[in-house]
Amino acid sequence: MDDAFSGVGTIAQQPHFAAVTRRDLMAAVNTASRELGLRAASVVVLDALLSCLPCHDAKTGKDGPITPLTLLTVFACNDTLCFRAKGITDRQLRRHLARLEAVDLIQRRDSANGKRFPILRKGRVIGAFGIDLSPLLARSGQILALAQQHRDEASELRGLKSFVQKLRIECLAQDLADDARGFVEATRNMLRRTGTTRLQALAIIDRLKAILNGTIRLEDTRQHAGLTLENPADTATIDNSHTALIREEKTGTDGQNVRHKETDKPYTKKTMPLCITELWARLTTIPAFYPEVPCSEHGLLQLVFGFGKMLRIQQGVLARAISTLGLWETVMAADQMADKADEVICPDSYLSRIIALGAGSQVGHGQLAFAR
Repeated sequence: MDDAFSGVGTIAQQPHFAAVTRRDLMAAVNTASRELGLRAASVVVLDALLSCLPCHDAKTGKDGPITPLTLLTVFACNDTLCFRAKGITDRQLRRHLARLEAVDLIQRRDSANGKRFPILRKGRVIGAFGIDLSPLLARSGQILALAQQHRDEASELRGLKSFVQKLRIECLAQDLADDARGFVEATRNMLRRTGTTRLQALAIIDRLKAILNGTIRLEDTRQHAGLTLENPADTATIDNSHTALIREEKTGTDGQNVRHKETDKPYTKKTMPLCITELWARLTTIPAFYPEVPCSEHGLLQLVFGFGKMLRIQQGVLARAISTLGLWETVMAADQMADKADEVICPDSYLSRIIALGAGSQVGHGQLAFAR
């Protein structure tokens, strides 16, 4: 290629990838959009870019697959792209192109004057200045695999929800205590939420089975903590985490009984000014999973570690939150995260932000200025 065309997109410099149809690739991008860091409007713009690739067979009228021999640099003008992207404005288009580039799905190949145009040789397009889709196609295999994983998990979740419904009907046919019946009836709303996860569904199934078997007891810490019991070591992990927290709070006790050191805990009366029952009434989501109010701070601690496991929060992050914010503020944060589970992409990072903000933002009765 002539030096005058330095930076032009050509087939020779494109990555190797397995042939894929635009339809399959876009379906995968749409399914895995959250993991790719895309919102719906950016996905539409990406679809508009893919529609400009020369894959249409003029003889059959059908789309062929995208292959490494397809020129992946789109040189359509902004007006064309805006039209194909459902009529968005030029300003919106530029913003979404910047987002697609930021998440490494496109690469800009600008000409000297910023225009997009093809490079012709003997009437054939051999390259172009414009928007290169090579980064997207280089990751196409990974995106397709991620989308398939999502579909498999969604299929499993549908099966789990059907099983929950079966158990729910069996539970409602029995003469249950008020708190147990309240939980069973609340499962309907839980399963209607789009953000319900596989772990949450498993926890609901585990509790419904316990209700049917008549084995729910307040002192049953594993059930009360909401564990799915997939791994018998889970209970030991929570107990060890609790022991580690208490060990950090001890000062020179030399193994003696530390009941007289209760005020040294980070979740003392300063951060828990009301009784647990009154504080419990302020929560919106956790009580649906745990109708029985914890009878002690120790029970509340076990609950928050169990519920944190359902939210996919690492034990170390939870321990840091309890040490920094106090037990009750951590419970409030977990309740907020559960309420917006479909919006929280990385629970560990979200809680870490709350810890950072809460370290210097506690006012009044320990109210935390949560991250938005």
